[in-house]
Formats: sequence, C-alpha cells, structure tokens
Amino acid sequence: MPNIVALHNPRGFTRMDNQMMDALMSIDLSARELKIVLYVAKATLNFNTGAHRIPAVDIAKATHIHPDTVSKAISGLLRRRVLYREGGARGDIGVCDPKEWIFVVEPKQTISSDSAQVVRIGSAASQTKTDDSLLYSKKEPLLTLSSKEINPPQEPIEPPKPDRKTPFGLAQLLADNPHHIPEQLLADWLSQRKARRAAVTATVWSAVNAELAKCAEAGITASDAITEALTAGWQGFKASWVLKRLNESRSSHTGFDDRDYTAGLIQREDGSYAI
Repeated sequence: MPNIVALHNPRGFTRMDNQMMDALMSIDLSARELKIVLYVAKATLNFNTGAHRIPAVDIAKATHIHPDTVSKAISGLLRRRVLYREGGARGDIGVCDPKEWIFVVEPKQTISSDSAQVVRIGSAASQTKTDDSLLYSKKEPLLTLSSKEINPPQEPIEPPKPDRKTPFGLAQLLADNPHHIPEQLLADWLSQRKARRAAVTATVWSAVNAELAKCAEAGITASDAITEALTAGWQGFKASWVLKRLNESRSSHTGFDDRDYTAGLIQREDGSYAI
C-alpha cells in the first residue's frame, strides 16, 4: 500500500504504552496543555530517565508557546496531577501514572470557583479538592503541598541594627551625685555642655566628680565650683581652673582699707576734699 509510511529506525521514534495513549485521549486538556504533556513524556518516558529538570524556555521553543503561558499551563497540569515536580518550583518534572490523573474538573455552583469536582479514572466516586491541595511532589507520594510551601516567599534579610548607647542625662547625674549638687545646677551645667556639643558620658561625669573632690579639699563646695564653671562658660572642668579664678577674684577685691583716697586732693574748710 503506497499510502503507508514505514518507520525508519535511523530517524528514531517515540515509544508510548497504550495506557498512556488511552489516558491522553480520555482527559480533557487544552491544546497547549496536551502539547506540553507530550513534550515532557517524550523527554522523560521515551528515554526511561524519569523526572528531570526541563526549563520552560525549552518547552516554549519546541511548542511555540510563550514561556509565561507554559508556566501557567504546567501549574494547571500539576493541580490535576498529570505532571509532578521534585524539589520545588524549579525542580525536576515528570509525568504521573495515569491512575493519579484528575480527568474531569467541573466547577460546583454552590461553592467558590476555586474548588472543583474531581473524577478519577476507574472510579465512579467523585471528590472535591481545592487547587492548592492538588499540587504535590513525587518524593513523598500523594503528599499535598500548598502553593506557599512549593515556592515560599523569601523574606528580605535586614542587617542588624547597631545597639544604641544608653543615654546619659540628668537622671544619671542625680543618681551619681556624691557631692549633692542641686538638681537645677546640674540641669544648667548639662544644658551648657549640650550647647557646646560636648557629650556627657559616665566617664566624663566620673572625671568631673574627681575634680570636685579636689575642690572640696581646697575648701570650695561643689555647688560653688559648678557655678564658677557656668559663669566662665567652660566646656571642660578642672579644680585648678576654679582655684585660679577664685584667687584672682579675691585679689582684685582686697586692699581697699590701705588705700589713701585723699592723696592729691585739697581739703576744704568744711572737711571735704576737692581737686
């Protein structure tokens, strides 16, 4: 018969058992889905290799279907258990045994459109399954996985925030106040430091207390010493600065009794003095 084309082994041919052919003729698939199943079957069952990684781009080139459409069609075939994946969204892909296929999917009118009526081959009983429950992996047979578990979203990793130093303010000054400086005086001193952008830390305050102790040994109270520092507008604080300032102030206000305020003046008859 001239219209019969003989198979030539050099060209190769795709083997497929009768059960797979019967299942493909029975299942209700779109043209795109059928083409994708045939491609996966040829790439796996034909070579007895089982599941392996098949990029959507390769399927798109062979079937002339856009890669995005290929990915959506594969998701539908996974939900109907025609195909299966191993290792997540980018794992190996293969064709399920036709006994596991969901051949007819009819939306129910009384429930959400996300659910469907499921009919299996060889069984008259129907069972309702949601789309997410039909995605599964062959590593654990018939294990249902949610879409989030198949391709979980990756949370962005934020760098750890540096630990902030404990603020050192008026409360800390009052808590460590061995010389009993009044609160208002401490607040004024703290404000002056901030105005000069000089940080107040535990180390700085400890050094100030040490200098105040020296002032106390010289007979100067801590309140007087801090007052002098405020008056002078010092950013730092040293006991020697306070002693020098007080000594200069005292020397400029002494010797008034020893001065002769009538020198160079002419005494009048009434006892007063004139130039």
